[in-house]
Amino acid sequence: MHLIRRAVWKLQDRKAQILLPSVLLAPIFILVIYLLFETAKVSMTKVRQQFALDNAAYSQLSAASTYLNAVALANGPLPYRVMLYYKDQKVNPTETAAQRGRQPISIFELFYHGGGVPAIGPDYDTGINGPPKAESVDWGLYYDKANQEYPRGDWEKEQPRAPGSDEWVPVMSKSLVNDYYFPALKFGTLVIQNYLETYVRVGSIYESQSYVYKEVSKNAIMFREAYYLNTNDCKKSDCARQSAAQLRPYIDLRTKPFELDKIRFYGSDSGFSGEHGGALNLDLPMTEVIKTKLFQFAYLEPSSRSKLRTLARGVVLKQPFKLPKNHFNINLEQKYKPYVRNTAVLECPRAGNNCVWPNPLPKYTVTLNP
Repeated sequence: MHLIRRAVWKLQDRKAQILLPSVLLAPIFILVIYLLFETAKVSMTKVRQQFALDNAAYSQLSAASTYLNAVALANGPLPYRVMLYYKDQKVNPTETAAQRGRQPISIFELFYHGGGVPAIGPDYDTGINGPPKAESVDWGLYYDKANQEYPRGDWEKEQPRAPGSDEWVPVMSKSLVNDYYFPALKFGTLVIQNYLETYVRVGSIYESQSYVYKEVSKNAIMFREAYYLNTNDCKKSDCARQSAAQLRPYIDLRTKPFELDKIRFYGSDSGFSGEHGGALNLDLPMTEVIKTKLFQFAYLEPSSRSKLRTLARGVVLKQPFKLPKNHFNINLEQKYKPYVRNTAVLECPRAGNNCVWPNPLPKYTVTLNP
């Protein structure tokens, strides 16, 4: 009886009234802790998978933007800057040309006005301009529009027309060499050699960039490697298979080189003074001189232009992932089918998303949207 009374008294005590609910709520608190822990595991897994997808997409598309920007630079801005070395080296007009008001011009202009090299704007009369502003979204790189000897209009198209196999293509202005002293034996051959070396090196850069991009884009290898390195729940051989398959068709970007075989230069048959016999043809078949055709620029194949238009709108990537096991033995994957996603965009500031050729602009960028 005494124990019963003591128990009743304890239950009537205020402290006991607090203790009893606390004991009953303890399992609930433990359950809440487990729920928070399991929720944190799910959140951490999703954050990690989202980072892996974003990193993989950015890495793969960055390789594409680097390649396209490199080709755009090789398509004119690079050889243009090299040939500008000759902007301060002048050639004098003949006596007859001087009487017509001709003034000394640069050796660079002999090539620019003859279609040997395009020029960045805005001055297209001489073609000699400073670097474009950093914020410029149109460098305006064109061949000399006033060139009537061999116009380049058919070249400045998304699908340029190549010259015929028996057609000699001039890369210097015959009319200017007729009016100016450009002695072939004194320094003309050296200038011509430097011109050829410039475009041979530019062509080599293009080939190297094309080879590297082909390797890093094959089977979306950069995408899968980056995803694998940022996760720990997939095999290297088939990691991110679904999202890689979604992106793979659009990164198969191909360019085609525009090359010349039969190239015509001009040179004077006299010195800086005296009689001038006019411009002499200096015809060089490239396949005999350098054992290959001479690179001029590269352009996108039609299928690649179509892919770039899609990439400008964005490609949606969706990747399912595995969730860690939980203490409640609930199969969340089967019930909720978790996945991460983003929209990968590769674009340049031009309609059609073609900044490779014509009027190349090396400003492709990569953005990721939700």
